[in-house]
Amino acid sequence: MSLKPTTNPPSRWQFLVLAAGLLAGFLPALLASVPVETRVQAVLVWGTDDAKPTGKALKELDPKLREKLGKIFKWQNYFEVSRQNAGMLAGKAQSMKLSEECSVEVKILPENVAEVKLIGKGKTIVTRRHSLAKPDALVLAGDDKNNTAWFVVLNFN
Repeated sequence: MSLKPTTNPPSRWQFLVLAAGLLAGFLPALLASVPVETRVQAVLVWGTDDAKPTGKALKELDPKLREKLGKIFKWQNYFEVSRQNAGMLAGKAQSMKLSEECSVEVKILPENVAEVKLIGKGKTIVTRRHSLAKPDALVLAGDDKNNTAWFVVLNFN
């Protein structure tokens, strides 16, 4: 009995098994190279003890966010001035304008951290880093005129 090499092409099943094995081997490398977008929401909030001023386009603040801020800060009323949503890619800084005088620049760093620059009247006021592993929002705040305050609340997901 002699052994002859077979010249039959692989069956469809053998081809599928081979293709699945190759794909499984390269899939982690392919997924690691795909840029992941981080969704960012920035909310500009005004805190005051006064009632909502007439003629201003202010919204009542979301009750959950109002409760969180009210536990930490002293104001009786919180109003949403503006809200911006954006998708951020790692390594690329992106600016979000919240008002004529206020904007934030967000950059997603490789170590799963967001670097946030708060910009007021064209100047960087503060730079903070925030771990994206934390479910908490990043809150930046400052005093305003007439015993009021402003807040920039950033949520990442």
